[in-house]
Amino acid sequence: MRYCDKEPDKENVSIESVDCRVMGKFQKPRRSEPEDRTQLLTINGICSPEKLEKFLDDGAIRRWTELVVPEVLCIPSFKPDIEQLISISAAVELICERVITTPFKTTNSKLSPPIFNQEGTAITGKKLVIEGVLRQKIVYSACQTQSVHAVHFDTPFSAFIVLDPQDPLTRKFKVEVCIEDIFITDITQRKIFKNVTLVIRALSLLR
Repeated sequence: MRYCDKEPDKENVSIESVDCRVMGKFQKPRRSEPEDRTQLLTINGICSPEKLEKFLDDGAIRRWTELVVPEVLCIPSFKPDIEQLISISAAVELICERVITTPFKTTNSKLSPPIFNQEGTAITGKKLVIEGVLRQKIVYSACQTQSVHAVHFDTPFSAFIVLDPQDPLTRKFKVEVCIEDIFITDITQRKIFKNVTLVIRALSLLR
């Protein structure tokens, strides 16, 4: 039996009780509701709307993408059960990036215009592949004792940004990440559902 499934008969998860508008316990008020601020979950690491707007529109060439990192996280076996989530902190560590070629249609030995799908994603023949790690710290109070505990989770991720077909394979980029949103809730006393939305941009180091 996995430690995440401790006492499975007592931890039946009902997805019908999950409310996307709230954080932490399903009955908690939203962050915008002021009547019970002592019960609000603290979230650290999200970019402000002003910073995000500038982040997405900085320069004539807008190389950026979005990535969601959903997870069901298990409390380690040596930690007590969850009574109340207190806070979550998240940060991104970038590991590497590289430019790759992708299949692309040519006409008379010349590159054709980018091919778009219904979502607006283009295929140009060049992509910047990005590898990183999402580092997270979750603080919660324990059942019965109400003692405070912290758990850490590191999640690798991979993303890509579509480039201009004229970008050379040797071009270097400065990659930056902004955390747009974090959603977290405890779905049992030993399981946490969490989703982090990342916005990733690439600035060319060559003019």
